[in-house]
Amino acid sequence: MASPYYTKQPVYIKEPSGRYANILKKGLTSSWDEEEGITQNTPTILNFPFTPTISIIQSANYSQYDLTHANFQQRAFDSHTNMELNMTAPMVVRSIEEAEYVYNAALFIRSVMKMQWLRDENPGMPPPILRFYAHGIYENVPCIIRDFTWNLDSDLDYLEIPYGKHKGMRMPVHNMFVLSLATTYAPKDVRENFSVKEYLQGNLKDQGYV
Repeated sequence: MASPYYTKQPVYIKEPSGRYANILKKGLTSSWDEEEGITQNTPTILNFPFTPTISIIQSANYSQYDLTHANFQQRAFDSHTNMELNMTAPMVVRSIEEAEYVYNAALFIRSVMKMQWLRDENPGMPPPILRFYAHGIYENVPCIIRDFTWNLDSDLDYLEIPYGKHKGMRMPVHNMFVLSLATTYAPKDVRENFSVKEYLQGNLKDQGYV
C-alpha cells in the first residue's frame, strides 16, 4: 500500500522552481512523478495527508477622520491586505519511511525560509515563492512561509530510525506542524491580470488570487 505522504493529497505546498534538492521524493516512481513529469528540475511537493486545520485571515484597512463635535466618524478606504493563512497539520509516523519523510518535511520548510548563501549557486537569492493548494478551494496561491513551529513533545512515543543517514534519529509518532503563510503577488501580474469583476466570477482562481 502506497504511503499517503507520497500520493496526491487535497492539501499540499509546491515549490515550483525545482532549484531546491527534492528530499521529499522517493527513489521509486510515485504518482506525483507521473503527473508532474520527471525532469531535472522537478518541483518539490510537501504533502499533508492528514487533514490540517486551516484558518484564513483577510482584512481591509480604512482611515478614520475625526470631526470636532461629531457623533460619528467618517472612514475612507485605504487598502486591502494580503491574505494570511495559519495551518495546523498533524503528521503521523507509522513506519521508518514516514519518519524520514516528516523529518525531511521539517528540513524543507526551514530551508525555504532562508536566502541562498555564499556557497550556493546564486548567493543572495531570496527564499522561493511557494504555491498553496487546499481542497480545490485554493489553487496555485503564491505564498511565503513566515513562521514554522514544530514541538517535540514529552508525552509521546518516539520511533528510532535504525539505518541510513538518519540512523539513530528518534521521531515522535505524532507531530504537529504549525505554519503561518502570507500571500504575495508580483506587481506586474496584479497590474495586468487582476480585476474585481474577473475575481468575482471566479476566473482568477487558478492564478492564485484569493
